[in-house]
Amino acid sequence: MAASEVAVSLAIVRLHDLLSKSKNIITSQNLTDQISSSISDLQSIQNVLEDGHNQEAQEGRERPQVCPHNVEKIAEVVASLDHTSFLVYHLLRDQMSESQGGRFAKVFALVRLLPVMSGAHARKKMAKTEVGLFRSKVASLWVASLRPPANDGMPDNKRASSSSLSKRNRENTRQRVESDIVGRDVYVRKLLAWLIDDHDSSLRVMSVVGEKACGKTALVRSVFSKRETKHHFHCRAWVRVPYLGAESDRMKNLLVDILKQTPLRDQAKDMEHKQEEQLFEMLNKLLMGLRYLIVLDNLCQGRLVHELLVPFMDWMNGSRVIVTTTNAEMQKFADPWTPYLRLPLDMTDEECKKLLRVSITGDDNSKSEMTIPEQRILSNNRSPPAISLLGGLLFAVEESNWVALIDRLGERPNLDDVMRLSFDELPYLMKPCVLYMAFFPKESEVPTRRLFRLWAAEGLSAQAADGSAQMRSAEDCFRELESRNFIHAVRRKPDGSAGSCRMPAFLHEFVHKKAEEFGLLQISYNSDSVSEKESRGKDPVAKQSAQNQQKQVENTATGHCGYKVRCLQSFASFDTRKLGTQARKIECFFESPILDGCLHLLRVVDLEGVYKPVLPENFGNILCNLRYLGLRWTVLYSIPESVGNLLLLETLDLKHTNITKVTSAIWNAKYLRHLYLSEASFDESIRRHISSGKSLNTTLETLWGLFINTEKSPMISVLEKLQSLKKLGMTCRPEAVEAVTKSISNLTGLESLRLRSRDLFGQPADLNLRDMIWLESLSNLYLLGSFQLKQDLKLSSLFPHLKALTLSMSELEHGPMEDLGRLTDLTLLRLLARSCACTSWHCEKNSFPKLRILKLWMLEKWENWEVNNGAMDHLQELEIRHCTNLKKVEGLNNINSLKSVSLTGVTEDLAETIKVPKDTLVKKKELMSKVKYIIIVIIVINEKATLLFYQKKKSNFTLP
Repeated sequence: MAASEVAVSLAIVRLHDLLSKSKNIITSQNLTDQISSSISDLQSIQNVLEDGHNQEAQEGRERPQVCPHNVEKIAEVVASLDHTSFLVYHLLRDQMSESQGGRFAKVFALVRLLPVMSGAHARKKMAKTEVGLFRSKVASLWVASLRPPANDGMPDNKRASSSSLSKRNRENTRQRVESDIVGRDVYVRKLLAWLIDDHDSSLRVMSVVGEKACGKTALVRSVFSKRETKHHFHCRAWVRVPYLGAESDRMKNLLVDILKQTPLRDQAKDMEHKQEEQLFEMLNKLLMGLRYLIVLDNLCQGRLVHELLVPFMDWMNGSRVIVTTTNAEMQKFADPWTPYLRLPLDMTDEECKKLLRVSITGDDNSKSEMTIPEQRILSNNRSPPAISLLGGLLFAVEESNWVALIDRLGERPNLDDVMRLSFDELPYLMKPCVLYMAFFPKESEVPTRRLFRLWAAEGLSAQAADGSAQMRSAEDCFRELESRNFIHAVRRKPDGSAGSCRMPAFLHEFVHKKAEEFGLLQISYNSDSVSEKESRGKDPVAKQSAQNQQKQVENTATGHCGYKVRCLQSFASFDTRKLGTQARKIECFFESPILDGCLHLLRVVDLEGVYKPVLPENFGNILCNLRYLGLRWTVLYSIPESVGNLLLLETLDLKHTNITKVTSAIWNAKYLRHLYLSEASFDESIRRHISSGKSLNTTLETLWGLFINTEKSPMISVLEKLQSLKKLGMTCRPEAVEAVTKSISNLTGLESLRLRSRDLFGQPADLNLRDMIWLESLSNLYLLGSFQLKQDLKLSSLFPHLKALTLSMSELEHGPMEDLGRLTDLTLLRLLARSCACTSWHCEKNSFPKLRILKLWMLEKWENWEVNNGAMDHLQELEIRHCTNLKKVEGLNNINSLKSVSLTGVTEDLAETIKVPKDTLVKKKELMSKVKYIIIVIIVINEKATLLFYQKKKSNFTLP
């Protein structure tokens, strides 16, 4: 039943995508009407499948029966959608290509390219026929096999849960991250006390031992991420030890992973090409003298411990190594003089109650009496993962349905039963979103930016501009999955939204198995070693390279990894090693016989982090349905010109590459919403594109990394036409700033702006903002360059709704604190190098009412700072770096919300005299000693030996 639900869900999102792309281009009303009718019937089938799954626990209602024969027919009908989609997408491409040409191009096509036009006409006819056949299959399946559901096809309990969940999601203000674990407080304190023990300076290794899915990794990650830990250790590294791979490769990969997390990682070049002994030596040198913390997660083989501990020299400075394992004998191999920490599978009554309450409400309301359903949950399963998932499930539904849900678990359910119920209770359009997490390697941290774009490219979530009532936005979908504890936020942005996320390891294994059962996932491993092949079924921690939708893998003797792809939807590589052969592997993959002509349905190519992948020159011609092309961090210098032919492209990510020129043909992609560059400009063909009268993309929401070289650049006139822009990041020459700011002033929907002015040598330059009209919707602003405002203008009046502000090299002559303190919505403020030229700051009472993070860097002229009582009363983090002349800071002790203060490169006197609240952590680094006199002795040897004493007064002197 679950496989049918997922299959129908995927068919619905595919048809939604077809309809949204074709309704404004394909003129055949009959075609779009049939697609709409098919969506309606499939939604009815989906609701009946859900009804049959959920109503068995409801009294007085007969459960609908779906016989196995009909389940098979559902799978066949859904599978036939692939060919239908192929024809419709080709028809869409034909009509889009036709609309790109002018009058002469059409005449030329009529005379010279008649066979091509005939082929397009034939495809149009075939597409109509195929859509009609698919519509008939869906209609007959619905009428013959299933009864129509009540309440417009939506079960009562689902309707109630969706509405109530939306309301509670808006009201729920919890901002937890995965390191905020609940219910293991005693073990957290024990582990933290062992890590930060000033009386034991020797290198120690501790094993955290426990059964699978008992919360070992979550416990260690919680301590690893605490502020006290970050402040105490100079270097922290976390590596997960995989089961797969040859031992030599595994050891080398672990060393590389650790090296990439060291403070001097930039000095470690071409690590993949070095031998294991060289990596050991390199790591030893980089850790020399540092107090480090290394976590070896999931290390279960004792014989590997000694080899892994070789480079961790004991510098007698309190360094620590933590090993998480299921092997209780591990401590004997690691450090027999240090007791290990055993974590029980079940929690105590108080811990269970606390975790359940936090999972349901987001608050620790453990003092109140427990309800009967809560008591039943805790009597059935007391493991942290099970309680967390059940709490998230109860949060998602009305309280009146709790008993029915718990009844479905039966007596003494195990973790698999809880995961199965939690997955089955997801709204059907969200199940593919959860299964998509199997696309990423286990325990990997996934940027939400990347995840949201991939969900949208696959059609699993609605684009903000679509206005689709049937589909949820990626942000809403993520928030619901987070509230159900399927996904955890790893870090949060200053505005509270998730910046990156991770799926717990036990859930990833469950979802990975589901995705493979449903035929949604195929993994290609890095090597074909015998040891690896033998262990493929044991642990899915592998580099994943392809996700296939709807029965995409057929085991045939193709001679390439033993599989053949039937209809590839997504392709990704997570192999980021700098190997010479890796780049060519990507090119060979697209030309491989395993694809067997299935590239026409490929929607996602994600190569983020792959070192210099080689793309075929005809890349843009063979991937007619591509929606997402991710080349971030690939260090590429160019991309094929044919990328401009990707007419359905929605996201092009070239950030952190060496690409400085982009083909203007990319503007032909009418659905392009997100374009990320690395200070790149468009080639000269942009002028011809504009002069030809072609309509520009009007759906672009993100344009990041654009470079404007001159005030005569045609992109300046293009900017003001991009009325859908919400996020803009650009760099320009000083002479172009005035024209650029005038264009930006017309973007009334702009929410985030980064504007930098650089001269020919790349140095910050003047930023002329005198005539700029600021935007009411702007909430995030980053300015690089010197500027002065008119006397009658204030920063707070120009952009009153700012939530995040960063100024660098601004050289403001008047103290900014008095003015910026009036920004009532500001939560993040960063004043960087030479942003302010004044010596004294004063923060008045009630200023900065919502400020939480304040960073002050390299302000050379700043000497005094006074904070009145009642100012910054929500400040949590303060960081002061290299403000060498700062002498006095007063009033911080009145800010009770202050959690951490970081002082780097300031005088020792300031660090010793600064007063903060009692529980505030203060981190001090690279302090400058106050020296009144330096006596320099110069011995001059001449005909006579002369001894000269020189005495000089000096205020600041940095000790080595």
